[in-house]
Amino acid sequence: MSTRILKDFQDTAVARGIEVFTGAKALLDATPNDAASRAHTINHNGYLLLEAPTGSGKTLIAGNIVARFSHVENAVWFWFAPFKGVVGQTLGFLREEFAGLRLRELDEDRAADSSRRGDVFVTTWQTVATRVTDKRNARKDGELNPSIDALVRGLRRQGFRIGVVVDEAHHGFHGETLAAKFFHEVLDPEYTILITATPDDQDIKEFEANLGIQELRRTTISRQAVVDAGLIKEGIRCVAYFTDADKRALVDFEAIALEDGLAFHRKIRQTLFENGFKLTPLMLVQADSSAGVKRIQKRLKTLGLTDRQIAVHTAEEPDPSLLALANDEEREVLIFKMAVALGFDAPRAFTLVSMRALKDPDFGVQIVGRILRVHRRLQGRRLPELLNYGYVFLSDPEAQTAIDVAGQRINQVRTEYAKTSPTTILVRVGERPEVRVVNSAGQLEIFQRPPPSAPYAAIEKVNKAISEANRPQTMLNLVLDSLTAPSAMMLGGTRDRGAAAVALPDGSFRFRYRRKEEAPSRFKSQVLPADFKATEEECARQFMVSARELLTAVAGRVKVQKRTLEVFRHQMTFEDLGVAMSPEQAAEEAERVLTRSHAFHAKELREALMKRMREILDCNSLEGAEDPEKVEGFLDVLLASHPELLRKAQRAALIAHAQLVEAEEWPSEMVSREALPKSRLNGYGVIPAGMNSWERGFVGILDRDSSGAILWWQRNPPHKPWSVRVLLNDGRGFFPDFILGVKARPKENAALLADTKFAFELGKEQAKILAEHQAYGRVLILHQIKEGQWAIVRFHPDDGRPVADTDFRIADAARY
Repeated sequence: MSTRILKDFQDTAVARGIEVFTGAKALLDATPNDAASRAHTINHNGYLLLEAPTGSGKTLIAGNIVARFSHVENAVWFWFAPFKGVVGQTLGFLREEFAGLRLRELDEDRAADSSRRGDVFVTTWQTVATRVTDKRNARKDGELNPSIDALVRGLRRQGFRIGVVVDEAHHGFHGETLAAKFFHEVLDPEYTILITATPDDQDIKEFEANLGIQELRRTTISRQAVVDAGLIKEGIRCVAYFTDADKRALVDFEAIALEDGLAFHRKIRQTLFENGFKLTPLMLVQADSSAGVKRIQKRLKTLGLTDRQIAVHTAEEPDPSLLALANDEEREVLIFKMAVALGFDAPRAFTLVSMRALKDPDFGVQIVGRILRVHRRLQGRRLPELLNYGYVFLSDPEAQTAIDVAGQRINQVRTEYAKTSPTTILVRVGERPEVRVVNSAGQLEIFQRPPPSAPYAAIEKVNKAISEANRPQTMLNLVLDSLTAPSAMMLGGTRDRGAAAVALPDGSFRFRYRRKEEAPSRFKSQVLPADFKATEEECARQFMVSARELLTAVAGRVKVQKRTLEVFRHQMTFEDLGVAMSPEQAAEEAERVLTRSHAFHAKELREALMKRMREILDCNSLEGAEDPEKVEGFLDVLLASHPELLRKAQRAALIAHAQLVEAEEWPSEMVSREALPKSRLNGYGVIPAGMNSWERGFVGILDRDSSGAILWWQRNPPHKPWSVRVLLNDGRGFFPDFILGVKARPKENAALLADTKFAFELGKEQAKILAEHQAYGRVLILHQIKEGQWAIVRFHPDDGRPVADTDFRIADAARY
C-alpha cells in the first residue's frame, strides 16, 4: 500500500482496477487448462487501460493496483518505462511509495527460484525486445543469471502468474513492434495495465488490434478532476509570434520567445516570493539541435543568467542525475531536446520555451504535460491567478496549432471508471467447464475456440504479396490483347495507322508509334554562348526596388503579432509588437540568396549591389547613402525579404546573352517495349511511359478538351537532343514537363511550355516561376489544387512568396 493518501478519483480508480483483476483471477482459477480457454479469459478480462493527464498520478494508481492485488494473487510483475532515462525515476518512486513491493534488477537478478509474489522488475522494451535472444544481456543466459525468457518459464513452473505494467503504452506498442512480439511470445501475461496520457481513438484501436484484446477495461480521468484535486494547474497559456511571410527572415523568433519566456519566469519567481512561497520556479527550454543548445546557453548568459543557474540534458550530454537536477533550486533553467519530454517529472516548471518545429499533437500533449503539475509545496494553497497557469512560448508560430489540438484532445477525456460486468463466464458442458462470451444483450455466445497462437496472431498481420503466374507472351495472346487493351493496335474496330508491333529475334516485341503530321518536328532551345561571362555589374543594373520595399528596409522595424492561446478554454488574445529587425538574421538569409546562383560570384555581386543600393538611396533622398554599414544593412533586408528581386535581376542579365538554337528533329516514331495507352492529342497518339500521376492527370485534362483550343501536346523529356531547354537565373537550364500547341497563341509553333509542380515553395523550384523562353514565352508553372483543378503558380505581389494563384483555364491558354 502507498505511503501517500490518495485523492478520491485515485482511490476509486485503484478500487475498480483491483475489482477487474480480481474477477479475472476468479475466472482463471476455474478456467480449463487449455490455451484457448485461457486466451479467451485474458483477452476479455485481463487488460486495464489507465488514461489520465500528466500529473494525475498514473504511476501512483498503477502502483497501488499492483501492491494491493499482489496480496491476493501469486504474481510477479514487469514494469516497462518508456525510456531508459526514466527507469531510475520510476524505481525511486516505487521504492519510496510502496514498501511492500520488492524491486529487482533484470541486469543482476533473474533467478526464478528466489521470487515471491509482489516482485517487480522495472525495465524498458529496448532492453528485452530484440530479434536475437543473445543480443542483449537480459536475453542472454549466464552462468549464474538465466535469460529473461528462462526466468519467465521458471516463474510459470513455480505457479506464478505474470503481470505487466506499460507506461506510455501508445509508444511501446505502436504498430507491429518487437515489443508486442516479446509481450505475447515471452511474457504472455495474465494481467496488463496500460498507462497513457490521452491517446486518440486510433491509439485505442491499435492497442486492441496489436494486443489481440477483445474487451479493454478503461479507466479515464478528466483534466478537470485532476485540477479540482489540486494536482495540476488550471490551464496553459501558449504564446506564438506571427508576421508577414516576407518579414519572417528579418525576425529572430528564437530570441523573442526566449526573452519573453525568461521575463515571465522572473515574474513568476517574484510572485512566489511576494506571496511567501519558498520555491524557485524552473524554466524549461526545448532546443532544436546541439548547435541550438549552445546558442541558447550563450543567449541566456547575455540575459543575466550564470552557468550555475543553467542545466543541460540532451542525448549528447545526458545528466545522470536528471531528477536531482530538476529538484535543485539553484538551477533555474533546464535546456533539453525532445527525448527528455517523455516521462520527465519537473513540478517546479511554470514556463517552457520551445525552439522545435512542432506538428504532431502527440508531442503537443507531452509538452503541455511538462508544466502542468502543481508542486507539493503549493498544493492545497490559495494561489494568485498567475501561478494557476503554465506558460509555453514558441519560436515556431505553426507549432501553436499542435498545442491547440493537444488541448482539445485532453479536454475531450471524461472521468469514467473501469466496469466489472463480466463478458466471459464459465459454464459446464457435460462434465467439462468451458469459457463462454456474454454479449451486450446478456446472451451467451457459442464461439469456436481460437488456436493457442491466437493472441499473437492478432498482431501478426499478413502482408505477403500473392504473385500470379505471368501469362506466356505468345503471338496469339498479343493479338488478343491488341483487340481489347486501351492501348491496342486495333481501336474502335479500325486499325490505328500510327501504331505497329514488331517482333524481335529474342521473342519480345517493340511497339512503334509514328509522330502525327500536325505535331511540329522541331523546337528551339535556350543556351548560353561557350565564352559567356555574366558580369555582376549587369545584374546590379537590373536590380529594381519599389518605394514600398525601400521604405520597409529603411524603417528597421517589423510588425509582429503576439497571439496568446488559452489552451483548454480555446480562447485567443492578440497584441501587436514593433520588433527591431535582426541584422544577423537578415545577413544570414541575404548570404543564402546571394550564393544560390553559380553564374555570379557572391562577393563581387554584393559589392555591385552595394553600389546600386547607394544610387537608389541617393535618388530617393534617403539618409544612409554615405554610411557603408547602413547601405549593407538595407541591402540585406531587401535580399532577405524579397529574394525574387535578385532572381529577376539575374534572370534579366542572363537573358540578354541567351541564344536560341534549333534543336534536333523530334523522332519520327516513339518506340516502347510495352503497348502504350491511347491519347487523343499527344503528338504520337499515346501516353508516354514513365509519367507520374500528376502528369497523367494533367494530360487527361488536355485530351478531354472539346473546344479545339489544344492542338497537340508533347512530353518534353530532359536532356534529349530534341528537347526544349529554358535558362534559369543561375545559368542552369531546365526542361519543362510539357509543350502544348494552343490555337491562336501568338508564339512560334503556337507553343506553350508547362511544368507541373507539387512542392513549388522549395527554393530550388522558385527560380522556375520566373523562367521565360524568347520564342515560347513564360513557362506556366502549375499546381494541382484538387483532382481535375490546377492553379498557376506566381509570386505574390505584396510579399514575394510563391502562391498557387489563378485557376488554369484551357480557354485562356492562348494568352498565358
